[in-house]
Amino acid sequence: MSLIAGTVYFTQEDKTFFLVTDQPHSKFFTVKMHKHQGDTALGSLLNGIKGELGIDPNDLRLGELGAWHIKGGTTAEDLISLYTLELVEPNRVDLKRLSDLGMSFASAANLSDLLTSVDVTGVAALD
Repeated sequence: MSLIAGTVYFTQEDKTFFLVTDQPHSKFFTVKMHKHQGDTALGSLLNGIKGELGIDPNDLRLGELGAWHIKGGTTAEDLISLYTLELVEPNRVDLKRLSDLGMSFASAANLSDLLTSVDVTGVAALD
């Protein structure tokens, strides 16, 4: 079993908002992937986003790939895959459901500690 992380984001009026667990110690959404059951990382993440968060994967576009230091460290031991998914229709999201799950969209300006724990140096950009 592996842990996979992802965040849904959207940009509005030149500000980017990321879906994270509620603050003050925000984290990205995570799911478990079971390779022995034929799961893939992206498939597991999309199933979790749909089943747990109620966000339709058809409303998402794959953004960048990265790795997240889940424990806030700087070594490879705490790195897990991180997918960013752009939300095409932000107004279609059930914000109450997300709130009930302890998730919300937070401005990138308020997530500096979390965002600096993302490592994209070893990942090819998706253009």
